[in-house]
Amino acid sequence: MKFLLSFFTFLLLSLSENSFGAPLISGISSNEIKVNTEFEGAQILLFGAKSDAGNVVITIRGPKKDFIVNKKENILGVWYNGERVKFKQALGFYSLFSTFNHGQLIEESLSEYELGKNNIKFNVSSKLSPNKINEFRLKMVELMEEKKYYESQPKNINFLDETLFKIMIDFPANILLGTYIVEIYLVNNGTILSYQSIPIFVEQVGINSEITNFSRNHSFIYGLIAVLLAILVALITNYFFIKFVKK
Repeated sequence: MKFLLSFFTFLLLSLSENSFGAPLISGISSNEIKVNTEFEGAQILLFGAKSDAGNVVITIRGPKKDFIVNKKENILGVWYNGERVKFKQALGFYSLFSTFNHGQLIEESLSEYELGKNNIKFNVSSKLSPNKINEFRLKMVELMEEKKYYESQPKNINFLDETLFKIMIDFPANILLGTYIVEIYLVNNGTILSYQSIPIFVEQVGINSEITNFSRNHSFIYGLIAVLLAILVALITNYFFIKFVKK
């Protein structure tokens, strides 16, 4: 019910004469995702309205973190990790929605905004050749697509009429914790007419969250407990081994 009220309030604002005069207005059904042990993914509805001509482009960018990509090598039928590249502070999630026709590429003039996965900038800590780095870059994107962190192709934006639009944002079950940023652009002839940014907060809840917070706030005690538990398990295992196996 809360979502329906928010949605219809938004529609009334966007259709009224006093809707702030903005060429682009948007909102989301929720800006929080709670992750627990039973989490199987989430969907968030984004809805909006545009009052000027132009294409709508929507990106969802996840929290940045370091990723390491290994290149598999084969010697005499044995596979092992060969060269490796570290991608510093790379996007942990990337999804793109667009009204450009037939999957048309975003204009090169907008590449600085990293619109389109081919325009995502990666900070690589390696002295490899540009060709080699590009090879690892492609592998990085491929791995992120396999994990459903990156979308392989831009998705379409559904329009309810000439001005109102909506999309459904899918988040995988293995979602990374952190802050996600939804960015909405209104683009005409390579120029951004309007831009909005909406955060989505993904956080862990339940016993896992309490354990994680305790380990961060009391790292020494947490480490001590972990060591004591390991010793206790070893003693119990040794006791049963001596008592039942050696008999």
